Amino acid sequence: MSPQIGRAALGWATFLILASGALLLTLSPGTPEFVVTLFTLCLGLLLGLIVVVGVVWTRRREKREGGSQ
Repeated sequence: MSPQIGRAALGWATFLILASGALLLTLSPGTPEFVVTLFTLCLGLLLGLIVVVGVVWTRRREKREGGSQ
C-alpha cells in the first residue's frame, strides 16, 4: 500500500468516524437519519480497519523481503 493512499484513506476514515459520531449524539434513535449516520459510522470504522490491516501487512512483507537478502 502506498503511503499517500494510506494517509488519504486514514484521513477519510477519521473524518467519517468523527463527523458521524458527532451527528449520532444529536439525532434521535429510530429516525432514518440516525440509521444512515450509523451506517456511515460503520463504513468509517471498516475503512479504518482496512487501512490498518493493509499497513501492517505491507510492513511485514517489506520486513520479510528485506531480511532475506
